[in-house]
Order: sequence, then C-alpha cells, then structure tokens
Amino acid sequence: MDEKNWQNVKEIFLAALEKDADSRPEFLDEICAGDSDLREEIESLLASHEEIEDFIEEPAFQTSEVFTNSANHTEKHFGHYKIIREIGAGGMGAVFLAERNDGEFSQRVAIKIIRQAIADRELVNRFKRERQILANLHHPNIARLLDGGVSNDGLPFLAMEFVEGEAITKFAERENLNLEERLKLFLKVCAAVAYAHRNLVVHRDLKPDNILVTKNGEPKLLDFGLAKLSEPSAVADGLSLSSDISNANLQPPATAVGSDLLQTQTAFWALTPAYASPEQLKGESLTTVSDIYSLGVVLYELLTCERPFQFEGKSLEEIIKTVTSFEPPPPSANQKSKIRNPKLKGDLDNIVLMALRKEPTRRYQSVEALADDIERYLKGLPVSARPNTFKYRAGKFIKRHKVGVLAASLILLSLIGGIVVSLWEARAAQREKEKAEIVNAFLQNMLNYSDNSTGLSFRNGRDTTVKDVLNEASKRLETEDLSSQPEVKAELQRIIGSSYLSQGNYESAEKNLRSALTLETQIYGKDSLETLPTLVELGQVFIATGNYESAEKIYLARLSILHREQEKGAINPMYLLVALNDFAVLRRAQGNSKEAETLLREGLALKSQIPPESRIAVGISESVLALTLSDQGNIAEAENIVRTRIAEIRQQTNPETADLAANLNGLGNFLMEKGELDESQKNLLEAERIYRELFNRSYLPLGDNLRFQAQVLYLQGNFAEAEKKIDETLEIYRAHARPQFINYPTALTIQGLIFDKTNRIVEAEKKLWEAVKIRTENLPKEHFLTAFSLGALGECLTAQKRFEEAEPLLLESLA
Repeated sequence: MDEKNWQNVKEIFLAALEKDADSRPEFLDEICAGDSDLREEIESLLASHEEIEDFIEEPAFQTSEVFTNSANHTEKHFGHYKIIREIGAGGMGAVFLAERNDGEFSQRVAIKIIRQAIADRELVNRFKRERQILANLHHPNIARLLDGGVSNDGLPFLAMEFVEGEAITKFAERENLNLEERLKLFLKVCAAVAYAHRNLVVHRDLKPDNILVTKNGEPKLLDFGLAKLSEPSAVADGLSLSSDISNANLQPPATAVGSDLLQTQTAFWALTPAYASPEQLKGESLTTVSDIYSLGVVLYELLTCERPFQFEGKSLEEIIKTVTSFEPPPPSANQKSKIRNPKLKGDLDNIVLMALRKEPTRRYQSVEALADDIERYLKGLPVSARPNTFKYRAGKFIKRHKVGVLAASLILLSLIGGIVVSLWEARAAQREKEKAEIVNAFLQNMLNYSDNSTGLSFRNGRDTTVKDVLNEASKRLETEDLSSQPEVKAELQRIIGSSYLSQGNYESAEKNLRSALTLETQIYGKDSLETLPTLVELGQVFIATGNYESAEKIYLARLSILHREQEKGAINPMYLLVALNDFAVLRRAQGNSKEAETLLREGLALKSQIPPESRIAVGISESVLALTLSDQGNIAEAENIVRTRIAEIRQQTNPETADLAANLNGLGNFLMEKGELDESQKNLLEAERIYRELFNRSYLPLGDNLRFQAQVLYLQGNFAEAEKKIDETLEIYRAHARPQFINYPTALTIQGLIFDKTNRIVEAEKKLWEAVKIRTENLPKEHFLTAFSLGALGECLTAQKRFEEAEPLLLESLA
C-alpha cells in the first residue's frame, strides 16, 4: 500500500468512527464503491478498534484470520517439523505446536510462522542474521531458539522450545504466592533479561503472556528477540521505528490515532501497548532501558493484580497520551488492587515507580540495578530508588536491629552506628549504580555496532556475527577513557572475556580476562573476593587450552580463600563447588584421578547448600566424577551416574542442553569401553546433534564427541568414516588448545591407528611417536593414557615385524 492509499484508508477509517454501528454499513457501501480490498481493510481496523480490551492484551490490531483462507497449516511441514495444532494467532502470524518428523529423534516445539503478507526479503534476511545470536542464549529461564528457516511455501518460521505453563501473573494468583515469593519469582525473570542484554539482545515485548511459569515454578521467557526479528526495526541494527516507517514508504500521520499503531497488515508494529514504554509508543529509538519499563509494568501487575493504567473505553490517542504524560498511582495506592499489603508502601512503591519513569535516563539503567534494589529490599537494606533521608535510614536500622533498639541504654549509640553503616551502604549502592550505568551505556554501543549507518553491519559483504561485535567492543574499550573509573573498565573486560570464553575463542578470552584481573588486583588487592570470578574464568581458559601449569597456580592460591569465606558464610557455596570441580578437572588432566575424586566428593558434599537455580553446577560435578571413576576402571559406577543424570535432565522442560550432551558423551564412552558399540554410537550421535545445534563447529567438547565416534568406528572396522571424524577432531583441537591438552595426544593415537590399518605406515608411526612423546612428558609414567599410546605404537611396529623395537613399548604399556 502506497502513501496515497494509506492516507485514504486512514481518512475513511476516522470518518467511519464518527458513525454509529447501524449506519456504518451504508456509509461503507457508498464510500468504498465496490472496492472489496479497501472495505476489508477499513472493516479490519474498525473491528480492532471495537475490541479495545483485546487490543490492550495482544499486539496491535490482531486479526481473526492470520493467513489466507487457503492456507491450512495443520499437517503441513516446516523444515523437519510437522504441525500438530494451532496454539495462538496474532496480526503478524501464528504459533503452532509441532513435532520433529525426520526420524532422527522425537521433539515437540513451538513453530512461529510469519504471515505471508509481511514475509518480505528483508525480513527473511533478518531472520537469518538474528537466528545465530538467539541460538547463543542459553539460560534456564529463557525458552531456547532451536531452529529457523523458510518453508517450501516461502513462509519464514522459527522453531522454539515448547513451554507448558501459565502467565506469571496468573500463576502467582492461582498459587496465592505471598509478597516475598512473588519478588523472588520476578528476580529470576530479571536474571534472564539481564543475561539477554549482556548477550546483545533486547526483548521489546515483555509482558505476562511472554513469561510463562512451568509446573515446577520456573519462569520461562518466550519470544525473546522475536519483536526485533519480526518487525522492520531492530535495536541491534540501530534503526528507530520512525526510520522504518520511512523505509516502508509510509508517511507517519500527524495524529496518534493514525500513527504507527494503525498500520495493520501494511506495516505491522509488534508491541503490546499496555506494557510498552513511552518511547516505544512515540516511535523513538529503543534501548535495554525500554525493557526495564516493561518489567516495571509486569512487577506492578504482579504486586497488585492490576496494571498501572486503565485503558478501558479510551481511544488510541488517549492511550498514548496517558502513558506518555501521566504518572501511575503507586502500587500501594491503586484503588483496584486485589492485594492490600502495607509492605507495598515505601520501598516497593519507589522501586516500581523508578522502573516506570517516563524519561529513560531516570529509570534504572540496567536490569541488574533493578534486581539489586529488590534483593536489598528483601534483606531489609536501603534501596537506591528511595530518597536517602535520615528518617528512612534510621527506620531501616531499627527494623534490622530490633533487640538492640529495645535496650534503652543503647538506643542512641545503635542509631548512630546504624546511620553510619546505612550511609556507607547507600554510598556503595550509588557507586554500584553509577558503575552499572556506564557498563550499560557501553553495552548499548556494542548493540549499535551492527547499525547500518556506521558502515559496520556488512563488512566485506557479510553479516555481522557475535565475534564481530565482541571484536569491535574490545577495540573500543582499549580507546575508551575510563582512567577515572578503573573498576568499570575491569568489569567490562571481564564481561567481554567471559563472552569470548562462551564462544570458544580462548585467545581473546585470555587477553581480556588477564587485563581485567590486573585492574581488579590494583583496585581491590591480590586476595580480594572481587577478583575470584575473573580468576575462575581464567582458570577455565587455561584448562581448556592445556595450560595446566597456569591453571594450577590459580587454584592452589585461591582455594584456601574460598574455603575460609564459605565457612564464614561470606560467599555462595556454589562458588566453592565450581572451583573444586574445575580443580578436579585439572588434576584429572594431570593424571591424578584419586585427588580429582577427593575434590569432587568434597564439592558434592555442599549439594544441600546449593540453591535450586544453581543445581546445574552439582550435575556437572557428578558428570566429572563419573569420568574420574572411569579413569580408575570403575565403569559400572560411572555408567550409573551418567544414566541417572540423563534421566534427570530429560525430565526438565528444556532437556536439549550442553549438560545432556556431556552426559551422553560420557555414556557413549563407557559403552564403548564395554564393547557395546551400537548403543555407544547412538548416544554419541545424539550428543553431536545437540552440540552442533547449540555451538559453533569449533567447540572443544564437540571435538571430544567426534573423537569418541572415531574410536567406535575404528573398532567397527569403518576406517574411512573414522578418519573423517578424527580429522575434524584434530582440526578443532589445534585451533583452540595446546598439545598438552589431555585429549590431543589421544586423538593423535587414534589417527595413527587408523593410518596403520590403512597401510600408511610412515604416517602412522610419525603420529604415534608424537603422541607418546606428549604423553610421557605430561602424564605420570603409570597413567593408563600413556599405556594406550605406547601400546598403539608397539602394535604398529609389530605389524612391521620390528619386534625388538616393539617389545619394550608393549611391556611398558602392559605394566
């Protein structure tokens, strides 16, 4: 629809609104003059305007018929998925329950299909660009993107994790959650949104219907990034809504009634007005702070069972004016609230209202800052959203120290002490707030890296990747003047280093983490708790790349500090568990499986102290324990552990995780050791499929999986396929690890055995001697992996009838 036609539609629609319902048909007969398409467009707008309640609850101008009449999607196929039934529909498209039907494995997913009318080439390109970014969101409270593409009929689709649950507000009401339970549930939502923001994704349609709570009480964020994918505008592309209107050849009307909200099929605007920020409604550029406004609306509704504004009976123009011009009542003062709790008054009122401020710069500048205030409220500490008055600080002190205050002789001294502590806490909170604001601003620049206007989005004719964004962010940080705020620079370097680590880019991860550690050590001191997160991640880099000496220095120096602080209750026991697990991985790689087992069992003794949301750390330790027991020949116990873990993971809402793949890897290895090769291969193939869906092809654990597969194929006599697998394994290892990496010489040994069996004797002997050299230099003489490489070399020499050379190798291996 061109500008002239759109103006015509708008004018007829506004004129029809002035008519009563009975006279509208006659008016449309006359004005449309037989133009059925024009009349259908006007009637669609009128129907959406009449259903004002549905308009508030759902994206703008939801239509009853999403697809053309001929498009019956039931039983149709989209990629590997067959549609079962429709779950929901909106103006943009529809959501279907589907199941995978390619025979590889069984899986139910939610398929989101974009309506043909808006599935233009640019939208398809955005789908492809964004799919990789969304696929990297691995958080227990985010519904994962599994797949995406374009059907044979040309319909773009996304395959998402299928979540069975109910909206967070309905769940809280049905379960009759108390105030503290509601806030703790909301904190999990904040953690998920903050994680997404750190990974350069802005949601832009946060609302209760997109936050489902499972039967286990775990919230799951849906449609994460979908608004960015499905509408012409995208924060990651640096485009404002107004610029998108221009690109679509649509003239932005002067009045709100005829503005972006009324573009329906022509230029659909995927937002929900009841939860949209003022800048969204005004068509301005959006940032992560827009998500914070939406979270504020969700929190308001969670605490009161009512939204901040009532839109019943209001026109679209009035709705926009209300949100952008008027202040909502504090939650404690909402007259329609179903929850009358005096605890709402004060801090919670201020927290919610700060999130709902009209001006983005006056809201919380990060989700972490919002969550921090909620956590401080739950602990009875001052919050940054409340004016720091004497009465407020004293009140907080009295509530936290009732016994001391009741003792008359100590009232004055206690108050003075409490005020001093509160002042210190408030100043610390302010510093943290300022730090969060700067960190958030820098992350916004990272988001804007793919802005077309910068000329960076399509360098050398290719799409922007996460690696591109991280590389650009790293360069910018080097030139950013943060000399007066070194703690901010350290935090940003740690975030970037951690992101590189999650991508498997160990060289860049190490560079940034080392820089962060240097600054943190200068600021906080060598043995401070603030340096521990960076040290742990740096240790993980060292272990992954085979730099065991450097990793060992970290754990030997810091484990005693972690033990001491955990005993004092100063740190979460999870940090000690993770450190013990990592140190055990190191000791196992160094050939000391007995010490590794001791460390793991010490960590697992903390299991009862680990909060439910962090139990994945326990599962990882159990999996590493299984590998350690296998090293000692205790295959039966090792197999039992991983089978139990696999069963537990498969019961989760989203079982397709790296944790599942790691345990399938372990089970495949143990079954291979027992000679059950077909069953081993089945588990290894499932693990490979999960790894390839979740990570890029250079992910180190994928290399381990391919190595196991190569061994199975070798034992089955399929040397050609075994060689393909081991070649890819070594390609991954060489790209990211040192030769000292424990699995590298194992892969060389397998490659040498394959060459031996395929009559490439010279190449085989070269690979096997290299493997033996690395093993003898880096593992104890009696280690079974050294024996494996020695035996393989002896076997190769025996086949050449070089018995004198082979005999000592075979005898040493046997011993």
